[in-house]
Amino acid sequence: MEPTKPQYDFLLFSFLFFICLSNAMAQNEDETPLPYLGNLEVRSSRQIIASNWSIGGETLDRDLTVFDHWKEYLSPLGAKKMRLQAGWAKCEKQKGVYDFEWLDEIIDYLVSNDIEPWLQTSYGNPIYESGGGIHLNAGFPRSKEALDAWDKWVYALANRYRGKVNIWEVWNEPEKNSVEDYAGLYVRTAEIIRKEIPSATLYALSMAEIKKTDYLESFLAILTRENKLRLVDDITVHGYTYRPEDTYPHYQKLYEVIARYSDRIRLNQGELGCPSTNIPYYALKNYDWTEVSQSKWLLRKLLGDLGHDIPSLYFTIADIIYTHDGVRPLDENTRNSKGLLEANFKREIVRKKQAYHAYQHVTAIFDHTFERIPNYSYKTDIDSSLAVFGYRKKYFDQQLVAIWFDAYVPDSSIKKVPANFQFNNGIFENPVYLDVRTGKVYNIPSDQWEKNGTHYIFKDIPVYDSPILIVDKGLIKLKNN
Repeated sequence: MEPTKPQYDFLLFSFLFFICLSNAMAQNEDETPLPYLGNLEVRSSRQIIASNWSIGGETLDRDLTVFDHWKEYLSPLGAKKMRLQAGWAKCEKQKGVYDFEWLDEIIDYLVSNDIEPWLQTSYGNPIYESGGGIHLNAGFPRSKEALDAWDKWVYALANRYRGKVNIWEVWNEPEKNSVEDYAGLYVRTAEIIRKEIPSATLYALSMAEIKKTDYLESFLAILTRENKLRLVDDITVHGYTYRPEDTYPHYQKLYEVIARYSDRIRLNQGELGCPSTNIPYYALKNYDWTEVSQSKWLLRKLLGDLGHDIPSLYFTIADIIYTHDGVRPLDENTRNSKGLLEANFKREIVRKKQAYHAYQHVTAIFDHTFERIPNYSYKTDIDSSLAVFGYRKKYFDQQLVAIWFDAYVPDSSIKKVPANFQFNNGIFENPVYLDVRTGKVYNIPSDQWEKNGTHYIFKDIPVYDSPILIVDKGLIKLKNN
């Protein structure tokens, strides 16, 4: 039975009222009192030529996550590199017999989706006497037999993945071992890889302790003395901090050490992430993290790294389920909730977290076609500490500016405060407001901005402790709703 005219009018009114109410609720929910335009359209890895962004795929070597459970989420994320651990003990369970099938599947999938594999040679192999163990703190291979076997495995890796893997990292967080031992392992490994793949990019150290510059200094001094510094392209560093910006003073000191030895070696952020829950173990533990604060942390770290010209990796794609401590089974499985995807204790993916979408919003915008504007000039009436970074579109000069409060550890509030900004050298034709966390785009009404040449004034711009953008509308694409 078809509705009558009055019934039809009521249904239409109800539908339109619902749409208006939903838009109003969405606006109130994220505390953005500007006219809503739509949501940012994201891009897959195949749609992006190059960018600053890597994603972690670690611990597959110990089966703490399952590749088949999360691989479908990888290309839509938009990352251009993925860090993997090659897992000597998983590849060689019987002396001299290699099984690379598990690793082949992963690397072939990445390559087919235009994601560059970043392969770390780790960890040890207990089938050899003094061969080290399968986890972080189990130590290096040390006996002659074990080191000879390590060399053969590295050779087999390089030979097998020539043409597919060009980024190679030697070990992970080696600081519990002497720097002399690490330098020895690094050189023997890097020389094999460089011989088999002359164009290989070699990452060294993967340092956990960014406050301790002496380990880096000693490593570079040893390689300089042995005339092996040519084997290092990047120094990768970690350094978990509750407030993401706390890493940068330490990075600066690491830069200064590197500069004493080379003007060619780069600093690379190689592993950092944030939990989405309060976890009792692992980095950034014992804090009331939520999906909102995890998303804020992720965005501040990624865009902070970009603002300091540092390549950046988020750790990790999916929650890690620890079933053992590397030696024996745990009494109770534990979850490291730093993943962009929530995993249950069966390591199945439950859903995408808010941080997954936040990461997509970064990759959708910030690719190789943008360049940072050094020392971007601005004024504001806000007394709180702000991070402000300006970027221009290469060859077109249109701009975007990233802004967030950076004084404290990210919290779970979504309340924003209005701020006024002056940009002395701006170029905006049609500026809009974008909340990178939500991906929502808003119009900046004409009475809230003005320009005089390249001098721009923006009034009552909502700001909080997560990045927002003032961006020329021509630089972004909205979803077709």
